[in-house]
Amino acid sequence: MDIKSVIEGLDRLFADRESEKVEDYLSVYLEQALTEGDAGSAITIINELIGFYRDTSQYDKAEAYCGKLLPFMERAGLKDTIHYGTSCLNIANAYRASGKLEDSYRYYQKVFEIYEKVLDEEDFRYASLYNNLALLHQENKEFGKACEALEKALSIVRLFPEAVVEFGVTYTNLAASYMNAGNLAQAEDASDKGLAIFQNGLEGDYHYSAALCVAGDIYFAKGEYEKAVSCYEKGMLALKGHVGLTHAYFRIVSNLQTTFEKMGRPDSLKGLVISKDYYETYGKKAFRKMGNLSGVAFAKVGEGSECFGLDDLLSKDHDFGPGFCVFVTKDQYEVSGKQLEEIYASLPAVFRGFEKPDTIKEAPRNGVIVVEDFFGRILSLDEEETAYLIDRNTLPEKTWLRLSDWQLRTVTNGEIFDGDGSAFGNIYKNLKKGYPESVKKRKMAQLLGEMSQSGQYNYQRMMRRQDVYGAAFMLHVFESNVIEFLYLVNDEYAPHDKWLMKEAESLKKGREILNDIKELMGIIPDLKIYQKRDMIDWIGKDNEEDPVLYHIDRIARTIVNLLQEEGFTKSSDPYLEQHIPYLFQSYQ
Repeated sequence: MDIKSVIEGLDRLFADRESEKVEDYLSVYLEQALTEGDAGSAITIINELIGFYRDTSQYDKAEAYCGKLLPFMERAGLKDTIHYGTSCLNIANAYRASGKLEDSYRYYQKVFEIYEKVLDEEDFRYASLYNNLALLHQENKEFGKACEALEKALSIVRLFPEAVVEFGVTYTNLAASYMNAGNLAQAEDASDKGLAIFQNGLEGDYHYSAALCVAGDIYFAKGEYEKAVSCYEKGMLALKGHVGLTHAYFRIVSNLQTTFEKMGRPDSLKGLVISKDYYETYGKKAFRKMGNLSGVAFAKVGEGSECFGLDDLLSKDHDFGPGFCVFVTKDQYEVSGKQLEEIYASLPAVFRGFEKPDTIKEAPRNGVIVVEDFFGRILSLDEEETAYLIDRNTLPEKTWLRLSDWQLRTVTNGEIFDGDGSAFGNIYKNLKKGYPESVKKRKMAQLLGEMSQSGQYNYQRMMRRQDVYGAAFMLHVFESNVIEFLYLVNDEYAPHDKWLMKEAESLKKGREILNDIKELMGIIPDLKIYQKRDMIDWIGKDNEEDPVLYHIDRIARTIVNLLQEEGFTKSSDPYLEQHIPYLFQSYQ
């Protein structure tokens, strides 16, 4: 195998920012090397795979190859050779990255043992060893030792003026160690030297992102937050371009968030804020060049946690970045849709350290979106229902009744930035008011019936039958229905289940009920308290020892009080199903 050509191909993948192809690329050549019995090429490729998996935070895969590499080399008669030592160094780096610091140190010691036997003490390979050992000392908070190791590395690198990247890497690592050791002035000096090296034509090097982030840390320590933000944002883009969304990438995002908090701008990385700021900074000016935009709405509404204001660090692992919706009707799109799309496509590809997401044609979340398609897709409307909505800014009652809350919440979340009086804006504002009164009462009646059946009736019947799983399921149904009821009584649409509890915190009516539900969720049904009698002896008797029943009754009585306060019932009966007739009397 021409291993040199294989490595050149690997370098091209990284240069072209196609890291997602690296695993398959290397795996194919590894299989070929093993088939051909080419041990040397196989060892090189395995080392490359270990490094790739380490840099992309795929630690289990890295460790799997670590466990295979040295035995393979020993069978090939390469034990205690310089190649064996280099592989030990790669393994040590992988264990360090995965947090197995004792294993990492053990392999670093092996490297020293081999290098001392076969290398001159000023051999360039010692510089790499000291650099990586320093990173382990940093992980162990031994910053003095890290500085010592890096100063040794620097003394060796200076003997090789052509090793420009290694100079930059060593200065970067030294800057981080100096800073953590409390030597800020020395840290800044080393950081400036490292950055200068990379910014002299080496911005495309993988290690540039680390130099930027260390500089950001130093600016943060000095209180120069704007400069820190700039470094972190550039560092995010540089790292993502090379290895994608790794643990290291999210550490930078976390540092950026902390910096914005120090600046008094804690929401700067919230998706909705990024979208609005992106529109205000670039979109508004660009689209105004078209002239009359009275029928167009600029907004961030629809699918995605950022539209609900519920995104966090974990939300930034897919489909996240600056973007907004340009809502037009079908008729408007026929006239100016292409021009609007061209303007949107021309907007900057990067904002606040994030790249503009690609537009998904089948289910667009950003860019030019046809109003009829948006509501039709998410609300599952047919042509007649869509026409009704466009014409009247509301829906037929039969449509209201069949829709799920999460669908309506999805089309009324987020924010309109400009274009309140547009077709989209008028529909958005009208739907956002909540269900029509007649629909609201019918849904409320259905929930009251389900709550009484699941919680007040079937839970205890399942427990009497010793069916704890059936009882637990009934309890879950009861809890879900109570939460949905709280949204309904607050004239809010309940979101998708995963956000149900989080968004419930913002509801104003029924706070006591929400608190009781949280307590109830923490109780596990206990069969032992039902085993004191047989099934027949429980007929007609409530188990007063069951804390679940206490909470169900307490919640039901509080719901009745809320129904009375809202004018939905005149009864005080604690059995929720009994209040359904009052809802329909008032409706009729």
